[in-house]
Amino acid sequence: MMQEWLLQDLQPVNECSIGYDAGNLTVETPYNRGFVAQLKALIPYNDRRWDADRKAWLVRSDHGSTIQKLVEQFYGESVPLPEMEIKPPDPELRLYEVRYIGTTKDRGDAERSAFGLVDNEWSVLFPESVLRRWFEVDPAMPTDGETLYSVLGARKTATEDDIKSAFRRMARQWHPDVCKEPNAHEIFIKINSAYEVLSNQGKRARYDAGLALEANWKAGFDSGKTLKGILDADIVVRGYRSPLRCGWIMVRGIEVLGRFEVQEIMDWQDIVNHQGQVLVTSWAMGDKAPTEKWV
Repeated sequence: MMQEWLLQDLQPVNECSIGYDAGNLTVETPYNRGFVAQLKALIPYNDRRWDADRKAWLVRSDHGSTIQKLVEQFYGESVPLPEMEIKPPDPELRLYEVRYIGTTKDRGDAERSAFGLVDNEWSVLFPESVLRRWFEVDPAMPTDGETLYSVLGARKTATEDDIKSAFRRMARQWHPDVCKEPNAHEIFIKINSAYEVLSNQGKRARYDAGLALEANWKAGFDSGKTLKGILDADIVVRGYRSPLRCGWIMVRGIEVLGRFEVQEIMDWQDIVNHQGQVLVTSWAMGDKAPTEKWV
């Protein structure tokens, strides 16, 4: 009996563990710089998150085999995956008071995305195609860039009153006197130019005809090989910037790793205080947080 106890004491004890919680893997290991570097290199940013309270990595369940290989490589341990029933989360409808949205960035996924700041946490993820779709920029042809309608955040079916309201909204958000974004002056000029065309019935009709002609012309070519596609390639590399940076946003999406991934924007309203002032947020170059102003 004494021998059995001694043998049990000599058995190696795993320092690493892989658990399962709320549809995600929980990975607990001692700190190893190489392990962390490889985990970040092999698993996209949106599929992992460090949970400081648990002192564990939260990883989407479809990366289980990758985690196992990394644990064996850096710790020499063969850790089994937990038994789990993988069920896709059901989409939810949520309303967020988003205080700031930045430019979309490549995070190692198939699509660039931008985070929304909610309650001082970057907890809402907006894929680029979702933002483009809401602001009338075709996500299937990103090199086509913006239209005068997307500059104002207006639909192509907008009435004259809709165009005027859209102009006032964008001008308020991008006026250089209140907006501290590095390109505020440039965007403000674009907004005024777009309104000059779309507020004039004749100019708007000619512009719409030009859009239709351009769409028909492009339909006959491979958009990936057109000269315009080549010249606009730098636009794609830089990512997409939402014309609005804050607001009460109604979204449909799913909860993943403690973040809410937006699948569709249902509504976007300005944040207004009890005095009727509208919130304008911007991020000046060199600042560590966005600036808020009520106008």
